[in-house]
Amino acid sequence: MSYLSPPPGFRDYLPNEVENIRNVEKALRTVCESFGYREVITPTLEYADIISIGTNLKDETVFYRVIDKDGALLSMRPEFTTSIARVAATRFKEINVPLRFYYIGKVFRNISSQPLVQKEFTQGGIELIGDESIAGDIEVVSIIEEIFKALNLPIHIEIGHARILLSIIKATGTFIIDYIKKGDFVTIKNFIKDKNILEFVEAIPFLSGGKEVLEEAYKFIKYLPDLELPLNQLSSFISHLEELGYNMTKINLGMVRDFEYYTGITIEGYLEDLGLPVVGGGRYDGLLEKFGLPLPATGFAIGIERVASKIESKESIPDIVIGYSNGRFKEAMKLAQKERENGSKVEIFYCPNKEILNSLKGKKKVFLC
Repeated sequence: MSYLSPPPGFRDYLPNEVENIRNVEKALRTVCESFGYREVITPTLEYADIISIGTNLKDETVFYRVIDKDGALLSMRPEFTTSIARVAATRFKEINVPLRFYYIGKVFRNISSQPLVQKEFTQGGIELIGDESIAGDIEVVSIIEEIFKALNLPIHIEIGHARILLSIIKATGTFIIDYIKKGDFVTIKNFIKDKNILEFVEAIPFLSGGKEVLEEAYKFIKYLPDLELPLNQLSSFISHLEELGYNMTKINLGMVRDFEYYTGITIEGYLEDLGLPVVGGGRYDGLLEKFGLPLPATGFAIGIERVASKIESKESIPDIVIGYSNGRFKEAMKLAQKERENGSKVEIFYCPNKEILNSLKGKKKVFLC
């Protein structure tokens, strides 16, 4: 029966996979709390209008929606940032900023099923609310690097800036973000007539690397004056990271994030041999204002399962295996209880002979014959 398998885009996780997932979550919790972040839990379902206002996605077919018995249209959360913005705006109006929150939980997106792309997946991340300075953005990237250092996974972080594409849109009056996402430069040529601006747009996919990328981009400021602010911010950002010893980050001026609420520095992180990002985020200074709290904010989200897939699986075996023969079950249970109280992982088995016990996996074996 086909119904014995989960629907496309959903999957089961077996014990070794779950252990790796929990290790990623543990590293995220430990690092975030060491930076002063506190965990929040938001509902899986939100009012659909809240999700629409927050994410501002044109294609709302990516949302899983349901109608409850009261007739309200609800949406399963496709990400956490909107939900946490709502919480901050409604529950923390009178609290001194900055607010530091972290979260771990499931999100749902009704997207085409592809390898590594799940419709249900776990996100863990942070939201730093109320800090408009570049120090907030630096804190975000430093937390990412610390998490992956704790996991012993080399993360490759790319940073861009939402205002780079906005400067092109402002100068040309053309909304070209979708075309840049698709790499459709034939259509872009039809819209952008200024050859100098077009030259910059065509160069964007290749402007990735260190500060030399910024030097190349600075040449176009005379044609795109609004480029100066984001380029200056990126230059300062990279310099500060280098001085602090965080060196896993490079510049990517062609970065385009999925959600349109980003207003400043944007972030993506990659692991070797994975074609999709495992980290995404950035500054979103206008989102909370939609919910009545005009505060700046920045943050990131990690795809927990994607990261966990890169952790080498180690089979978990019990500290003690107790085998018992006829009539010794209660004795085995009492011994197991005592060892568990001491912090050991203990399994018990009925073993009519010692050879069966020896075939089982365990760091220590006890046979009650």
